[in-house]
Amino acid sequence: MKSLINTTRLRESSAPHTSLNASTQSDRGRLLYSASFRRLQQKAQVFSLENNASVRSRLTHSIEVSHVGRYLVAKISELLESTEFKSLVKPEHLTFWQKNIMPISDIVETACLMHDIGNPPFGHFGESAIAHWFTSNEIDDVIYQALQIEDGDDKDLISRLTSDFKYFDGNPQGFRIITKLQNSGVDEYGLNLTCTQLAAFLKYVYSPSSKDKLKSDRPFSKKIGFFETETKQIQNVWHTLNMTPHTRHPLGYLMEASDDISYCISDIEDGIEKGIIQEKFFISFMQKGLEKINNPTKLTTSILKKITEPKGDLRLFLQMKTELINQLVRDTSEKYLSNLENLLDGTHNLELINKGTESHSVLKILKDFTSSYIFTSPEAESIELSGYSIIKGLLNSFTPLLVLSKTSFEALVNKDNDYIKKNSLAIEKRLFNQLPDKHLFAYKISTKGNEDIEAEWINRSHLVVDYISGMTDNFALEVFQGLQGIKITTMR
Repeated sequence: MKSLINTTRLRESSAPHTSLNASTQSDRGRLLYSASFRRLQQKAQVFSLENNASVRSRLTHSIEVSHVGRYLVAKISELLESTEFKSLVKPEHLTFWQKNIMPISDIVETACLMHDIGNPPFGHFGESAIAHWFTSNEIDDVIYQALQIEDGDDKDLISRLTSDFKYFDGNPQGFRIITKLQNSGVDEYGLNLTCTQLAAFLKYVYSPSSKDKLKSDRPFSKKIGFFETETKQIQNVWHTLNMTPHTRHPLGYLMEASDDISYCISDIEDGIEKGIIQEKFFISFMQKGLEKINNPTKLTTSILKKITEPKGDLRLFLQMKTELINQLVRDTSEKYLSNLENLLDGTHNLELINKGTESHSVLKILKDFTSSYIFTSPEAESIELSGYSIIKGLLNSFTPLLVLSKTSFEALVNKDNDYIKKNSLAIEKRLFNQLPDKHLFAYKISTKGNEDIEAEWINRSHLVVDYISGMTDNFALEVFQGLQGIKITTMR
């Protein structure tokens, strides 16, 4: 366990911490004081551009997930005091866990706090808009113009240059933010978090190329976890922690489970807050679903009892929510300890709340409800459709930067005004000036000393996507309106 949880960073810190506790506190602080974390307050959980402050943003959702993460570590520590579970763990691992409860809790909490940090404006529809745009027919012409290829029909080239983007997702973008973009302008290490913290962030453990090479489904390959541009970083992390490549860190399982436990019930609570659904209707749906679970244990029966036999003055929904979280945390903690040795050696290949378990069946009831009554509500769908159009519109607006040749784009980077004037790049110059300096710094680091025109175009595309995906919902709308001439505004 010591090799997996330690203080090593990819770049030695200018103020190195000798203790694990100080290092994990430093990681947490680096995240909390970052602009990317603060921007989560204006990114939607479900309902974009929401005026009701009681409805969750990505920030408030992440805080709730972090609470569940700390709760899981506390419950695991509590169970380790019992003879039943203590016997499942090797003495050296038991001693390490008991001695380092606080830093372990910090690592899980920080992983939970930043688990959505890469999500673009308008959530999953924003992700889809970026992925679809880079797989549209128009992207072929963009690439052929940029690489100055006449009458091109090279599908392998298109696939190679768009591989990061056709799989675009908040998870790899989040890894890119914490390892490269945030605090960029200083060096190429981003927040320079500990390798343990970086590994615990990953839910998925393949890049586009490594995922494409798989001949069959592998654990944690449903989505990509990092882009090709960050392959070197994660390989260094795995090597430093002595992890088998393409395996998940044992604390990453707790982050994932915390999110699973949190988000479904929260989305439903937001639906009730907005008046989209009625509490009684949901409780009735939940009760019918729980009664259909075969061979129920305390997990199901205790939640069902809270619904049918409520006690005290608390809202029925709140009673059910509290019991649901308590029981899922206990069940997940027991599964974690039962599989701890396999989790530590990288051979465990199932989520803690995996299909076929009672926990999964309970959460499926919630997911079925949200799919049927929350995500399909007019309030959610109308904003999602607008968000999709806004993201695609932003990408279209910045296309003039992507069709430029490497030479022309470098003229913008180097502020070569003579070249810009001679080649009539006035519009491109103004679009370029909208891009944040920290993202531009990351582009310069990635392309320094590399004359490969394909690699340059990939990094240029990331530059544009970094800017757009980093926007809040409100700012994306504002910039879109400005670029379309709908509203005169200062966009940067």
